[in-house]
Amino acid sequence: MKIDFHAHILPRADHGCDSSAMAEAQLRLMKDAGTDAVVATSHFYPNTDSISSFLARRQGCLDALLKKLPMAELPVVYQGAEVLVCAGIHKMEGLERLAIVGTNVLLLEMPFGAWSPELYTTVLEVRSRGLCPVLAHIDRYDLQNVMPLLEKGILAQVNAEAFGLFAKTAPYEALMREGRVVALGSDLHGSKAADYKRFVRMQKKLGSLADTVFAATEQLLQNATPLFEKKERVDILLT
Repeated sequence: MKIDFHAHILPRADHGCDSSAMAEAQLRLMKDAGTDAVVATSHFYPNTDSISSFLARRQGCLDALLKKLPMAELPVVYQGAEVLVCAGIHKMEGLERLAIVGTNVLLLEMPFGAWSPELYTTVLEVRSRGLCPVLAHIDRYDLQNVMPLLEKGILAQVNAEAFGLFAKTAPYEALMREGRVVALGSDLHGSKAADYKRFVRMQKKLGSLADTVFAATEQLLQNATPLFEKKERVDILLT
C-alpha cells in the first residue's frame, strides 16, 4: 500500500489548498501516481490557533470534500495535522485530538533555526503522554540536530524533495533500513503535476526500500479511521 504521509489537501484549511476543485486535482494526481492513501496534514500553529478552532475548521473542510468529490474513486484520506513544536506543547489539553484519527500518531514539525533544549524535551514529553510523535520532513534540517531525537526512538518522515537528481540520499536510506524513517511524504501544496512527480521519482530511486517504508507506515496506520469507507460507498450504490 503506497501511502503519502504528508500532504496539504484540505480546501482552505491552510495555504496548501484553496478550493474543493484544487483538492480534487491533488487527489487525482495521487491516484494517477498509484498512491493508495494519503494523510491530510494541515498546519496547526499552537502559538496562533487553538485545538478546538483548528478541529472545527478541519471538519468543515472535510465536509466540503465529502459533499463535492467522488471519494470512492480517489485515494483513501486519513485525517491528521502537522503540529509545529513550541516549547511546552506537551502540556496542551486535548493534544491527542490532533493525532491521525484512530491512532496515537502525531506529526510534528520542528521550527527552522536553532533548537533549544526545551524543544527536545517537549518532543520527548509528547511521547510520554502516550502519543507516537513522527518528525516531519527531517530532510529540511541538519541531521546533527535530528539524530539526538532519533537515537531516543523518535520516528521520522522524509519528503520526496530530498531525493532530487543530485541529492545525497545515503543518510536517509540508512535511517530507513534502521527503521527510524517510517514514512514518506510529498508535502504537496497546490496541484502542479510536476510537484507530485517528485513523489513518484523518489519511489523509483528507492526501489524495494520504498516498499519497506510503506509497510512501516501501514503498520502505524493500521487502526486509522479513513475519512470515507470505500466499501460503504459501494454498498450505497448497490442498494
